[in-house]
Amino acid sequence: MRKVSCLERSTQFHTTKGPELRVNEDISRCVDTRLKLGPRLRKLLVRDQLGENMTTAKIFMIRIRSAIGVLSLAGVTCLVACSNEEQTTPGLDNYRLENYADLSPEDFVQKFNLRESDVAVRDLPGWAPLKKVVVEMPGNEPWENRFERLEFLRERAPDVEFIPVKNLSDAIERGVLADAQATIGLGCGPSTVDAIGPDVRWIQSGSVGLDRCFNTIGEEAERMQNILRERNILVSSIRDMTKHAIAQHSFTIMLSLIGGMDIHAERQRQHIWGRTTTDVVRDKNLDVEFQDLTLLVVGLGSLGTEVGRLAHALGMRVIATRNTSRSGPDFVDYVGLSDEMFDLANQADIVFAAVPPTPATLGLFDMKFFEAMKESAYFVSIARLGVVNWEDLKMALKSEKIAGFGTDDLPQDDFELWDLPRVIMTPHVSDYSPRYRDNQYVFYRENLRRYMAGEKLLNLIDIQRGY
Repeated sequence: MRKVSCLERSTQFHTTKGPELRVNEDISRCVDTRLKLGPRLRKLLVRDQLGENMTTAKIFMIRIRSAIGVLSLAGVTCLVACSNEEQTTPGLDNYRLENYADLSPEDFVQKFNLRESDVAVRDLPGWAPLKKVVVEMPGNEPWENRFERLEFLRERAPDVEFIPVKNLSDAIERGVLADAQATIGLGCGPSTVDAIGPDVRWIQSGSVGLDRCFNTIGEEAERMQNILRERNILVSSIRDMTKHAIAQHSFTIMLSLIGGMDIHAERQRQHIWGRTTTDVVRDKNLDVEFQDLTLLVVGLGSLGTEVGRLAHALGMRVIATRNTSRSGPDFVDYVGLSDEMFDLANQADIVFAAVPPTPATLGLFDMKFFEAMKESAYFVSIARLGVVNWEDLKMALKSEKIAGFGTDDLPQDDFELWDLPRVIMTPHVSDYSPRYRDNQYVFYRENLRRYMAGEKLLNLIDIQRGY
């Protein structure tokens, strides 16, 4: 429940049967009692009080414009007047204004569907309350902000000495890792693991994907995993804290492909005016409606589930695969196991790849998969680079085995792929949002509290699987 101003509450519409609209009667009271502008404005705004319903949105807009004109001539701004009066509207939940730092531990877990570890950290080898923690500060914030960020963490761990660093090189140069028991935000790649001291028992990554930590395959990956296991080092990620931003970004790419926004943007640049129903600009894969589309989510984890929820809300049929079970939310029509991926791809109009990079998923999306897709279908990947066979993808696009490709990450030097038609890319920015850093530190603080109390950690990584 949040506070809303008189005007904001008043401008909510009530839908009546058919196309008719009528204005909330509160706007009459708001304007009449707060601004004292008399019956003319009331008549312009609320005709239905006199028994004359506004039967079309066009008439409604004309009257609103007239009302705005009256307000302007009178030199009165309704926004200012109404903002002085705040009223409570039950059930109006403004998601954007919610402060996640105020959530209880239980509500926090539920809000983001976070995973708790199976075992409390106090029952794991080598656990002890932390004394010194090295924290990487956000690189895009002024260094002076470190005091506020560290104080936020200190609220849950007042006895811990927090050492702020700019990055791993700064930490190594200053020698602060030698006697630390934990690191926050520095990651868990080979350079970090090789630099930490012998007392480190917990690494809290600042990333969602940890492929750089484990390198998925090869001798270096095996060496990393052995070090982490032998020293009983726990690794946790911020998975799910950015899923809303990533899902919305992914969905934007998806809708841009479906709507041919890349085609229209190029024609705008070329000063070509045309409609997709004409021969000049016709594309056989455009002009579709969402309710006629099927989305296949490959990897029905938290991110895939959120993308599926958005697709279902717009009327799409959603099907999915997952590696461990057939369970899924009600809005997913069918959940198959990973070996059903090819059969399901043949049903899909959009394929969304959200699998983690593991030895089992490296090169998963290859020509065999693209040939299983419809020629009219789009492939959208938010997964790490290793899960896609990029040469096969280029061949599939050039031979029109698939209709198009969208991604937030691709080989940065493969300009042939950049320049192919029906390719929409963004430079690994899907998790960027004004909430990003705050969400990160809210998660850090809660996991820090859990570690100090010996409770179950959130988003603990299975070192063998890499996620």
